[in-house]
Amino acid sequence: MDWHEAYLTQARSEYAVSRKLGEDVEYCHHLHYLQMVSEKLSKGILTLSGSKTPAPMSHIMFVRMLQTIKGRYDIRRQLGYESANVFNSYIDSLLGLEGKIERLSPDQAGLTQPNPEYPWWVDRARNQVMAPAQYGFPEFDRQDPRMGKIDRLVGALLRLTI
Repeated sequence: MDWHEAYLTQARSEYAVSRKLGEDVEYCHHLHYLQMVSEKLSKGILTLSGSKTPAPMSHIMFVRMLQTIKGRYDIRRQLGYESANVFNSYIDSLLGLEGKIERLSPDQAGLTQPNPEYPWWVDRARNQVMAPAQYGFPEFDRQDPRMGKIDRLVGALLRLTI
């Protein structure tokens, strides 16, 4: 197995686990898996098949991957888009939210911004900390249609033969 396939294999495995999370778990777990799956999916798509070199050790890959696939005719066609303009508009409509998903990783959020994995300072002077399990992540509203689009896009990309 090369790096390309290893990233995609791990992304598919994490996606399968994410599908098993029910409504009875805190939302942070759904977001954590979305961030992890999108990162590994992105690394898999951006790493050439047969590659002997791993992708950069970065969590910031999702937006770059989406911008890259806008120019990938093979991926666009496999996703069922005949028109490049329609596909590009679809991807562009998700980029702002995709960037926020990238920044959910702890190394991006730091100790002062919400992330689904580690607690962060709410008020350092008062020693108040927030646990992800107790935070609602309103910027990722489950009712936002873009969240559903992102989930469907990630699933569709994982099913492609790329």
